[in-house]
Amino acid sequence: MELDLQLTPRTRILIGILGAVLLVLVAIQVVPAFYGLFANQEAKAKQEQLLKTENLVRAAEVLKPVEAEIYKATGLADTENQQTQDDDQEAVSLFDTQPPETVIRARVDGLVRRAGIEQNYQLLTKPAAGKQRLKLTMQNRERLVLYLYLKHIEAEAEELAEIAAQEAEDDSFDMMMDAWLSGTTEKTSETDEASSDPESTEDAEPERNAQSADPETPTDPSEYASLPEVIPLSLRTKLASYITSMVTQQLRGATDFRQGFFAAQVLKIETPASPGIFGIGAKPAAVKVQLRRNSPLLEILMQTPDEYAEDQPAASELQSALVGYIEKVQEQRAAFLEQLALAPPTYETQLYTVEMKFKTDLEKLVNLNRLIEENTKWLTVRDMRISADKQSSGSQRGRNRGGNDATNLNVDLFLIAQIF
Repeated sequence: MELDLQLTPRTRILIGILGAVLLVLVAIQVVPAFYGLFANQEAKAKQEQLLKTENLVRAAEVLKPVEAEIYKATGLADTENQQTQDDDQEAVSLFDTQPPETVIRARVDGLVRRAGIEQNYQLLTKPAAGKQRLKLTMQNRERLVLYLYLKHIEAEAEELAEIAAQEAEDDSFDMMMDAWLSGTTEKTSETDEASSDPESTEDAEPERNAQSADPETPTDPSEYASLPEVIPLSLRTKLASYITSMVTQQLRGATDFRQGFFAAQVLKIETPASPGIFGIGAKPAAVKVQLRRNSPLLEILMQTPDEYAEDQPAASELQSALVGYIEKVQEQRAAFLEQLALAPPTYETQLYTVEMKFKTDLEKLVNLNRLIEENTKWLTVRDMRISADKQSSGSQRGRNRGGNDATNLNVDLFLIAQIF
């Protein structure tokens, strides 16, 4: 018996209608899901971009003090305006308040006067053709963040030194008072009662109580962590001073720490995971961080001051606290670098040429060159032509060689001013 499997036209139409309905139902269910998936990814990408932008703006606010210090170091600081500004106001460069030609002329005139050169010189200033594009490398960003930490540890070292000096003065005063009051038994007993009174003890040490109540880790992410208070004050003072000197040398390139100063002070010991016996006693992989045996920080930390000889914390506790501080600072530095990731890779500087002609002696010319190199980093000497005054050299025959005419020079100086 043979079966006839051919579909009639009516059956085909019904199957087509059913298939169309199924496709519509599938489209209604699947298309919104795909649209929502892509829409969520796009919204997530926009949120991440917005977060990075906010971090970059926040990092720019944090680095404002560094900007002011760089202005001072390069000679771009408007010292007159900065003296009247509050600390919360942003620093202003010279070129933000005055035209570049005016700033260049005023600064060059000030350098000439400080060098002792007569004011009858010729000066021509004009913009150079084009702009110079410089790269903002990752190394420069790291140095910028490290410089921010340097200013923090410098301020902390100064504050700790002041507190230590004040405590030393208070201790000497207490010793003098004890010696004076020890003459009579009555006054001595009163002194003992006062010292045993808990209320008087709290009044005598308000700063120490206030410090112990504050958390060690700052809540503001724009501030670096402070040295742990569990470390005695005298050791914290030495640590802050030593760290300041080493970070300064690192910024100047005078150290051989390839990984940075802090990274060279710690040693990471990795412990592999242990599966145990049938899962019993299994241990995950762990990383233990400790100070290196040859670390100068460890050497400072192991010094025991006399005033803390009895109640000083254990050596392991001090090392653990200092290692935690180093890890915290490293994390904060990494966070600042991540915030600076969206900073432009290049920046432009405008160049101006400065031509000077004047007469002076050799000593004053050397002074002018030294002032330009040390106090005005944005101003560099590109060319210098010196010739002796023939009339002066001829007329000085028979005179003392130490006279002014013997050293009179004609100087043609060509400078480049780089404006940021």
